[in-house]
This record gives sequence, structure tokens and C-alpha cells, in this order.
Amino acid sequence: MKIDQHKVKELLSREQRGAAADELRREANVFFVGGNLPERETLETLFESHYQENASLFHLSFGEPDDFGSGANLARLIKKNFNAHLLGRLDYPATAAVLERAYVAGVDILDLPLGPGALEQVDARLSALEQARAIFPRWAVASTLVAGAEPTTLTRKKIDLLLEREVIPLLTLDRSAAITPEESSELFHYLTVAWRRSKALLKPLLPLIYLTSPLAPASARTGLRGFIDLIEGRRLLATSDLRRVLRVKEVEESFASSGL
Repeated sequence: MKIDQHKVKELLSREQRGAAADELRREANVFFVGGNLPERETLETLFESHYQENASLFHLSFGEPDDFGSGANLARLIKKNFNAHLLGRLDYPATAAVLERAYVAGVDILDLPLGPGALEQVDARLSALEQARAIFPRWAVASTLVAGAEPTTLTRKKIDLLLEREVIPLLTLDRSAAITPEESSELFHYLTVAWRRSKALLKPLLPLIYLTSPLAPASARTGLRGFIDLIEGRRLLATSDLRRVLRVKEVEESFASSGL
């Protein structure tokens, strides 16, 4: 993985479109799906685009807490109809019960942004991330940080703290960043070194990383490399789905033994 200096300047010159709960769009091989969208029309659009060219990742934004049920229904439909990883984004410190529902609905990877501010100001989100770690598989919880939204020294501390807890820090960049191209490159270099040191599992997230950051593959993907990546991606997805089935079965058996 390398830092594309041209892309650093490009990202700093334009506003990055964030994920919204009422929007459906595709960028490269990532589908951004709003959790508040109508199910039938959304599914039809997804089918039409996906089968013209397969998407590698579905990014589902759940929206406000009161709208969680709508997003959970869309998660089930996506997992039922498409063979790709599903990332679910919650922009609030959800309870353990909500996190469990997201996982059971089909979310493979959870993104709960930590947000800017001192560590004591984001304590509730850190607690929610800890709860998510107890529910989701190892390296299946992420937290998005925004480069330049706070001093880079604080962002580095958050990167280290998240990785210590086996949460994958993701870093985005756009023109709102109060940061120079040189500082951006240094920060993303720090992130890639930290990922390698922690041996974080990034493969399912690479389509999103390459789309929202200046990071790019270190070399062009050959036909053989692409085939190997495809097989590995399917293995990771099958493992994730099997773990979810076993967890749901365990919960159901626990309820049955309790007479619930």
C-alpha cells in the first residue's frame, strides 16, 4: 500500500460526500446505501447495478436511533441477495442490544466513528466500540477518523488506542481538513505503519480505503493476484457468515433453555 501524492492534493481540493441515511449511490465498487430508503425500490436499483458489475462492498448508513429498524431490514435483504461484505455505520454510541441486532441482521463490519475531541470527550463511543468488539469477529469493528479535524498528535493517539483494542482506525481526507499535503502524507504513513504493526485485517475494507483516502495498491493487480484475492475474499465472507449463524443459534438455544 502506498500514498498517492496526486490523490492527496485532489482530496484536499474537493468535498467528500459522506454516507447519508436517505441516499443511494455507487462509487467505483462500493455501494453507499441509506438505511431509511424504501426496501423494494432500493433492492431493484442494487440488483440492476450489481449485476452489470459486481460491487465489492456495501456501505449501509443506519441513520438516527429511531430509524434503526429500517436499516436492519435493508441489511437482511442485502445479505440475502448479494455475495459481498456489508459494512454498517452507526453515528452514535449504540447500546449492546442494538449492536447485537446489527450483527444478527447481517452486518459483517461495524463502523462507529470516534469523532473529534479529547479522549475523555469520546468516552461513550469508546465504550460502544468495546461492546461491539465483544459481539463482532476480531478485526470486524472499525472507527472512522477525519484527517485535519483535530491536531495530528491527537489523531495519532486515537489510531494507537483503537488498534490496541483491535478496532481498525479508518482515516478520510477532504477539503475541510485544516492540514497541509505534507502533514496529510505523514499522517497516512503513520496509519499504514500502525496497521502493519498490529496485523489488522484490512482486505474487506480495501475498496472503501482506496476510495476515501489517498492510499493506493503498492502495485498493479495481475490476473493471478486478482484470482487469489477473490478466493480469499470469499473465504473471509463465508467464515463471517458461518460465525453469525453459530452465534444466532447459540442465542436461540439460550432463550429456549430459559423458557423464553
